[in-house]
Amino acid sequence: MKLLRFILVPALLILLSCTGLNAQELHCTVDLNTQKITGVDPATFSSLKNAITEFMNQRAWTQDNFAPEEKIECALYITLESIVSQDQYSGTITVQSSRPGYNSTYNSPILNFRDLDFIFTYAINTPIDFNVNQYTTNLSSVLGYYAYMIIGMDYMTMSKGGGDKYFALAEQITNQIPSTASDAKGWKPFDSNPLTQGKNRYNIISSLMGGKYDLYKQAMYEYHFQGIDLFYDDPSTARANIADALDKIDKAFKDNANNILLILFLQAKGDEIVGIFAGGDASEKTKITNLLKRLDPANGTKYDKILKS
Repeated sequence: MKLLRFILVPALLILLSCTGLNAQELHCTVDLNTQKITGVDPATFSSLKNAITEFMNQRAWTQDNFAPEEKIECALYITLESIVSQDQYSGTITVQSSRPGYNSTYNSPILNFRDLDFIFTYAINTPIDFNVNQYTTNLSSVLGYYAYMIIGMDYMTMSKGGGDKYFALAEQITNQIPSTASDAKGWKPFDSNPLTQGKNRYNIISSLMGGKYDLYKQAMYEYHFQGIDLFYDDPSTARANIADALDKIDKAFKDNANNILLILFLQAKGDEIVGIFAGGDASEKTKITNLLKRLDPANGTKYDKILKS
């Protein structure tokens, strides 16, 4: 089981890393919507979809050993909006990932982010080259960034301090984007679509790496490892642990309710939390409903469902 990767004794972990037996970590589904694009050979988009799918799924992103059933479930939903210039496109990319609850068939959503700053250049049958230490193209940088984000957030839910090395690699990609690249949008603090109000790749990784939101990282671990992974065997204790994790989330963002990490958390977990606490007792329901409505007042009616269940 996937959980076993994080409870192996250190000696075995060292042995595995020394064998060089790497496996691809991601099971990534790619959906490419090109309905708004005309005048381009459809074979170009077929080639693009295949190239992205291979890039995400056939590359070894870590030194860890993954069994086929341990691969991280994720998806990229790409919508092309316009042609900027020859072979250059503008659109959006929605990134989603999940991880299974221990001893269950339930997949808990981890990441659900719609990136409006996706501009890239691609010509048919062109390989997507990538080097984490050097900028090659914006397409490979965006895909590499999200691959490390998906892996980092998955690891963050599995162990204390997990994910940091992969967030550091995503930050490394961010720092290498040349300011002169015509398609490099979303990599600077305020370099983004006005609709996102600066909630972009730069601000995600900046928040994760700054240390200010370490309490959020701890809460993500406790929510999943001591909550979701315990739910099948002991739902009452799991629910209490998740409530404690939500208290930490509340404290972490007390002075910054607009932080992108909180937005990402609520986008991914809002519906799940409603389902979890629908089975709680009355006092638990009231406490969690009030907390969620304070964190996410725009979606208060959704959280009222907890009280009505």
